[in-house]
Amino acid sequence: MRRTLPRLLPPWRDWPAPVVNGLGVGVGLAVITTLIGLAAGMPAAITAASGATTVSIADTVCTPSVKRWQMLPAVFSTLLVTALVAFTHTHPLGLFLVVLLTVFIAIFWMAWGKRGGPQTFVMVLTLVFQMAAFSQQALATHRDIGQHLMWVGLGAVCMAAWAACSIRVLAHRYRSLALAEALQALSTMMGAQARWLAQHAANPAPAARDDALLQLIREQAGVADVFQNARDLIYTPALHHQDAILQRQIQTLIHTINLRDVVQASQLDIDRLPPTAPGTPTVVQAVTTQLQALSAQLAGQAASWRRPPDLAPALPLEAPAAPLPLEAGLSPIWPSLRRRCEDMQALVQDIGTATASPALATPPASPPSPAAVRTRAAILQTLVSPSGWALAALPPTWRRESPVLRYALRCSLAVACADLISHLLPWASHPHWILMTVAVVMRGNLEQTLARRDARIQGTLIGCVIASALLTWAGHSAWLFAALVLALGLAHGFVLINYRITAASGAVLALVQGHLFATTAHPAVLDAAERIGDTLIGAALAWAFSYVLPAWERQRLPALARRLVKAQRHYAHHALRWHQPDSVMAERSLARREVYDVVWLLSQSLQSMRKEPDYARRGMPAIETLLIHSNRLVSHLAAIKGLLTVRQADLNATEIEPLLRTAEARIQARLSTRHDAVAAQAASGTPTAGPAPDASTDPVHEHSAEPAPHDAADLLAWLAWRLEQTEQAAAALAQTVQGLRPTN
Repeated sequence: MRRTLPRLLPPWRDWPAPVVNGLGVGVGLAVITTLIGLAAGMPAAITAASGATTVSIADTVCTPSVKRWQMLPAVFSTLLVTALVAFTHTHPLGLFLVVLLTVFIAIFWMAWGKRGGPQTFVMVLTLVFQMAAFSQQALATHRDIGQHLMWVGLGAVCMAAWAACSIRVLAHRYRSLALAEALQALSTMMGAQARWLAQHAANPAPAARDDALLQLIREQAGVADVFQNARDLIYTPALHHQDAILQRQIQTLIHTINLRDVVQASQLDIDRLPPTAPGTPTVVQAVTTQLQALSAQLAGQAASWRRPPDLAPALPLEAPAAPLPLEAGLSPIWPSLRRRCEDMQALVQDIGTATASPALATPPASPPSPAAVRTRAAILQTLVSPSGWALAALPPTWRRESPVLRYALRCSLAVACADLISHLLPWASHPHWILMTVAVVMRGNLEQTLARRDARIQGTLIGCVIASALLTWAGHSAWLFAALVLALGLAHGFVLINYRITAASGAVLALVQGHLFATTAHPAVLDAAERIGDTLIGAALAWAFSYVLPAWERQRLPALARRLVKAQRHYAHHALRWHQPDSVMAERSLARREVYDVVWLLSQSLQSMRKEPDYARRGMPAIETLLIHSNRLVSHLAAIKGLLTVRQADLNATEIEPLLRTAEARIQARLSTRHDAVAAQAASGTPTAGPAPDASTDPVHEHSAEPAPHDAADLLAWLAWRLEQTEQAAAALAQTVQGLRPTN
């Protein structure tokens, strides 16, 4: 038996962080409900479980310092919605208004982005759970209502306390898993780069090259979100913890992010490979093999970080790959690409050094001082996502064209229609089920709604079969309680990984919890059939209302384009100063991150637009063009940035500074509008000199080298050529943005 278990289940070290978090939530629910049940009886425990369950939605993977910002709003929302339902459940019109108000307000948590999503569903699930509770038993007196609120509040507070305690136990595990996911994502991206290179060489036609480049850009954009999650988990505790493992994780992540830039910059040299040159096939094969080998090394290092430190075997440092052959007839393109590959090898070796067991890793010759470590930690904090709930995010959502406002109105109308239909159906024992389906299926855009619709229906069918079997054969409530705990853990852990599992677990959760609230004499299959029917109706309503007050992706395209241009302007400003001693490390890192963030949003918009009606897809060519031009501009800036930092000793400052300042002024002018021309002119001023930075304490120092001829005059000419290409890329991007017009 012991030998067969690993074949049936993946090793526990390979479980993603959300699954670990979900199982922790399930254990917390079991502990809380058991203790309350032993002290006050099963009815009190079940009521408390409803509060604990809803609050647990906000318990997502984060750091201990962020956990309170998740749990406190969830506890307050649970108590508020429970009180509103409790005092209006005997008044149909009042309850109807509470339903609409709750759904409408809950959507506005989306103003804070994806971290507001759990808070939205805390309110929605509380509404559904409390409607389920009061549909089985009406509480007429204030004493009964107060007692109900007390047990719900106790369960909510206990779950918040459990989350605050469990995060301190699991924080180190979350950091290791986040780093492993970042390494694996970059490994996948490098594999995609290798496939793109082979496809690029096989079909050099411009249209085919652009299509292949778009596919690669989408792969690269997905890495940005993974990297940001790793930053949030690893950089946040750097101010308060100086342990060796955390420092290794920080260094590994820094090298990983730098490697991403080098891989992307290599596309410039690949684009310039002459397809008819005799040595091109050999070059393509060599670079493809190199990328695949480095990708495999990163995958191995990712697997090492998934193991706990006390169980991880000593990971030997891999020898660097052999240098690529120097092909004649391709100069200067091939030497440039060859040096770029050598730089990728060096960064992968650095990642391996930081990942390796401390006993095998070579200690630094001069460890950084505590003051340098604290300085670096303070800089890293600027790259962490905000955790608070700043009210400044709300005013923009009240504009007529706001996607959040349209989503709130659309969802409220759909829920109102669902509530009316639920009372007209032949079955009406669970009217809240249709509301629940509408709320979880309807998303901010059509693409996500369609995906949720299919997953919800498929998962519900599976979950109803499982729940019917449980309720038919598991007569003892203890078994049902165990199923309830397991269902909650699976639903919580897989909501962002595989929503079908979440939907199936949700069906089990609803049917079992409904049975625990009030056991009925009719067969469980009838409740399951009602659940399936309500799911089909709710999914159809959510799909239909997705076309009411729609927020098509093309409507936010002009705003995203303006944000992209602004981000590229800031990045260009800092990239052309990356070598200067007074360059602000925090600001330049933020500028680089903002560019990748906007590219990720544009890539998501392009994916969502493919599911929209034909008349709403008019912005697809514009997004594709924006992504291609932005990718090329970022690649040029990354190449210049590497040249200025690594080859700084070979450059004459008195020669390159006027060249850089003139080029920056021209690039900023290309990307500027009438309203920010003054700011662009001010940004192109020559900075004052200062002390040289210590590269060992620079958390975002680029180690990528721009290969160039050995002669200084040729090197200067190479820089001038790169700057000219960068200006052309900026002009192409600006021209695409100027052609956009706001649409409704």
